[in-house]
Amino acid sequence: MSKFTESERAAMAEELAINGFNSLLRLIVFHDKNIPDVINAKYRLGTFCSASGSTIKSWSKHGLRGVFVERALEFAACYHLSIKSHQLEPTRAIVEQWLEYDYNLVKSGRAKASTFNGWDIAARGVL
Repeated sequence: MSKFTESERAAMAEELAINGFNSLLRLIVFHDKNIPDVINAKYRLGTFCSASGSTIKSWSKHGLRGVFVERALEFAACYHLSIKSHQLEPTRAIVEQWLEYDYNLVKSGRAKASTFNGWDIAARGVL
């Protein structure tokens, strides 16, 4: 049984997915001199994935989901990028580990080192 709530797990999963997506964009820019910035990388990836404009925009707020994860990995493979599916769509175990790490930061008085803002205040009380 997890000591974290479903809303905390969902918020952390989303945060990790967004971080993975942003990392992928930076790697694309770094490896393709014809793509000058992350905005162009995002739309080039969206074109490769046959995604609509609204879907592409949602990736910045929610990360990649479903079939787009696999298509993004195919795109990354074109550049021989070392990125894996769990970085774009984190597993439950990874989410739990990051929650545990962040919770320990907050509990030990190093809340300023924490970047996670998805704590369920009702379940945790004051952090």
